[in-house]
Amino acid sequence: MSAYPPSPATLRPPTDPPGPPGGPAQRPNPAYAELYAAYERAYASAPTLEAALDPPVRTAGDAWVGPAARTWERQLETERGQLKKAAAQILWDIYDALSKVPPYLPK
Repeated sequence: MSAYPPSPATLRPPTDPPGPPGGPAQRPNPAYAELYAAYERAYASAPTLEAALDPPVRTAGDAWVGPAARTWERQLETERGQLKKAAAQILWDIYDALSKVPPYLPK
């Protein structure tokens, strides 16, 4: 999970109060809250997505042998690597979008 961006717990949750008392009046930004929730869901499910092809990779050589089986196993390993990269990329895309949206808007 080292390829992942920071966890959602390190970011400002949309439920935090909007700054110091006496400061400008602010309201929560619905876009930030939506992205934050999406980031939490994606972050929680990324390990499951990464591991989706682990069982077939572990059993590939047991069920089928021969040149075609080895080719298929290599392709499966390639797809497994791409799936792991995709899981991290999804998180980075949401994290980047979230970092560009302010958590609060002026009232």
